[in-house]
Order: sequence, then structure tokens, then C-alpha cells
Amino acid sequence: MSLTPHLFERLDPITGDEPFYVMTAFSILRDGDLDESNNYAERQYDELFPSQPLPADWRGWDRIAPEIAPHEAITERDGQYTKHGLGLPLLIAIPFDLFGRSGAVAVILAFAVALAGQCYLLARETGASPRLAATIALALTLTMPIVPYTHLLFPEVPAALCLLYAFRRVAAPGNTTLQWFLAGSAIGLMPWLHQRFAPTAVVFTIFIMFRFMRDRGTRSPLAALVPVGIGGVALIALNLWLFGAPIMPSENHDGFSGPAGTVNGTVGLLFDDKWGLLLAAPLMLLAIAAIPHWWRADRATARLAAFTILPYLATLATYSVWWGAWGPPARYLVPVVPLAAAPLAAWLSTAAWPGRATAIVCWLAGATLTLVGLIAPQRFYHQPNELNHLIGTLDTWLGTTVADHLVAFQTLDPSPTGHRIAAGLLGVALIAITVVLVSYTPRSRLRLARPVRSSPIREGSQPE
Repeated sequence: MSLTPHLFERLDPITGDEPFYVMTAFSILRDGDLDESNNYAERQYDELFPSQPLPADWRGWDRIAPEIAPHEAITERDGQYTKHGLGLPLLIAIPFDLFGRSGAVAVILAFAVALAGQCYLLARETGASPRLAATIALALTLTMPIVPYTHLLFPEVPAALCLLYAFRRVAAPGNTTLQWFLAGSAIGLMPWLHQRFAPTAVVFTIFIMFRFMRDRGTRSPLAALVPVGIGGVALIALNLWLFGAPIMPSENHDGFSGPAGTVNGTVGLLFDDKWGLLLAAPLMLLAIAAIPHWWRADRATARLAAFTILPYLATLATYSVWWGAWGPPARYLVPVVPLAAAPLAAWLSTAAWPGRATAIVCWLAGATLTLVGLIAPQRFYHQPNELNHLIGTLDTWLGTTVADHLVAFQTLDPSPTGHRIAAGLLGVALIAITVVLVSYTPRSRLRLARPVRSSPIREGSQPE
């Protein structure tokens, strides 16, 4: 939070999708409706931009458009309706009205703090000591891709908290009625933040229904199904009202790719030169490689993760704009990155010092890039036809040319096909080698790490 004034000064005015979420909040709060026609006609977005001419000491964005065109959905109703989710505007409407941008960002920061706590609890439940769990939680939440979004008006951080909390509660062997209700509320909110979370919400709901049928002696899971049902029915009703269909039609997205584009998107999500997750957060390479440790330590929970996360990742890979467009790296992967606390905890709890040293080095690499961005936050943002500003800045400081040799997978200005194939194969080989290296753990040490969930736990004894 101490960086908030600095980030506000450098990232002024809000950009990307942020103004569109605020305009929807304006319509909800000021007009009591979802039709934004009058809000754009009255240029209410002028409230979000500085007065012209810019002052001589201006340090924010220097290319400010005089007006913005609405991100309008194709609907069956007259008027202008946003194609973005309504969850975030509903969360920030009153705080923004009372305290402006600071109030809205405070909501996101509150979610981020709670997210760090949930990362800690997940790591503890996977076998990490309190100190290691705290280290993992801070390592994930204080660097890319999460930390830039803690001060931006995007749904990614709230979605991450909802997903992680729901995951922990569905995986838990015992929940109180309140915990089930909170889990159901999180699941019900996820598709409202963005409808790309609907498949994950459906999978969670199926698991909860299975738990209810299996544990016939308790009615607690019903407490989750109530808010899930309310959220799901309300969203279907909204879609029917707006689109005449239970789900948002595909034409309201930026399009979807065929098989070749999906493979490109899958590799690009990890290795793209500007938006790839592993370039921004090398620690995630170790988290991926440590999944077999998690599987051995707690197969049921790891299986739940596969069922809930793989459909989401598959959806992302088919997006034509899977990198998230104008925003910091790995935007769409922010909601699933906190789950890395589990495989990292399962591995690091048993790893010898070379493994832990490797994790520290990987984290420091990502932390260095994050620091480069925090010093000058506009470096988090990239144009498709430019070099990676974060790595490019390090090149300037160190006299290297790493950014010149990275491969672009995004489709607006991609590298040649041969370069992408070669980079993809190298990336897969890198993951495979890391899996082999991380998987080596003496069996005597492997038995030391046991997930908290494996012990009998009284109903209601688990932390939130």
C-alpha cells in the first residue's frame, strides 16, 4: 500500500479495460440501470481523465485519448450494454463514488491481502511449516503476475480469491455451514466477474453435490448450493434478457482459435516474449515441475485442481487474445497462480538445499523484473510490436540483448512460425528437464511431508 501514490501517479489515468468497468459502475449507481448510452453520451468518462493541457510535471500516461468508445455487447435490446462482467462494477461502485479511484483500489487490495492469507493456508494444508508457508505466500503475491493487478481495476484478483477459497473448502474433509456458505458465495460470484469462470464454477458445484450425496449425515453442503444457485440462475436470467441465450454469445468475445491457434496460445501463455507467465515469474516453472510431488502428497486435492483448472486453461488457450491485451503480463493466469502454493509447499517441504536455493534464484529473477516495473510502472505494459520493457530495461542496465532474442506468440505481431515452433519445443524440453530434476527426492525425506488434510479433523475446526 505504500506504493499506491507512486503507482497512481505513474498509471494516471486508468487504462485498458479499467474505464469500462467504472463506466458500468456509474450506470448502476447513478442511473440504476445497465444501459450506458447516456453515460457515454454525457461523456462521464471525462471524470476519469486529467484536464488538458497536462501540467509540466506530469508523470502519468502522455498519450491520452480525448474520448473512449464503449466496449459494447451485441444484444437483443436497445441501448449500450457492456460486454464485461458486472461483478467488479458491483464491488467498486459505492467505494468509487465515495472515494474515487482510491476507494475502488482499496477493495482490490483487500482481496489481495485475503488472497495472501489463503495462499498461506493452502501451503500449510499441503505440508509446509508456518515459516515456509508464509514465505511461499509472500513469494507468490508480492511479485508478478499478481502484484501489478493489486492496484488495477480488473477482476483478476477478486477472481483469484474466490477460486482459491472455493478450492480449499471443496477439498476440505470438514466444513462448517458458514464455510460452505462462503464457498458457495465465492463460486456464485466467479462467473459474474467474468463468464470464462463458468466452467470452473460448474465443476465446483458438481463436487459439492457429490459431497452432499456422499455425506448423507450432514446438510452443510446445501449451504453452498444456495448462493451458487442464486448466482447461476441470476446470471442465466441476465443473459436471456440481454442476449436471448443462457450464455453470452461468442461474438461478444474477441474470437476463438482453431487447433493450431490453440496450440500457439497454450505455449504462448507460458513463453510469450511479453505476456508469458514463465518469463515474468520463473518460480512458476518450479511450481509446474513440482506437481508430481503434490500428487504423491495429496492425490485427491491435486485431482480436484486438475478438474477445476484444466477447463479454464483450455478456454484461455482458445481465446484469440489469450494474453489479455493492454495490461501487465499473464493477466488471465492471475486467478490460478495462487494454487501454485500447493505444489511448491509439497516439494519445498522435502527439498534439500540445492532445490531451495534454485527456488530462491528463480524467485529473485521474477522479483527483480517486478521491481523494475514498480520503479516505473508503465514498463509493465507492452505493445505487440515492441520489446519487453521489463527485460529491455535490464538489458540497458547490464549491457545485454536478451529481449532481442525472445519469441512473440501473440497474433498481432508474432514471430515467424519456425521460431515459435523451435521456442515451443525448447520450452517443453525445459519443463520436462525441470520435472526430472525436481522429482528427485530421497524417499526417506519424502515421508516427512504429509498434508494437514490427511489427519482426521473435527467438523468446523479448520481455519477460514
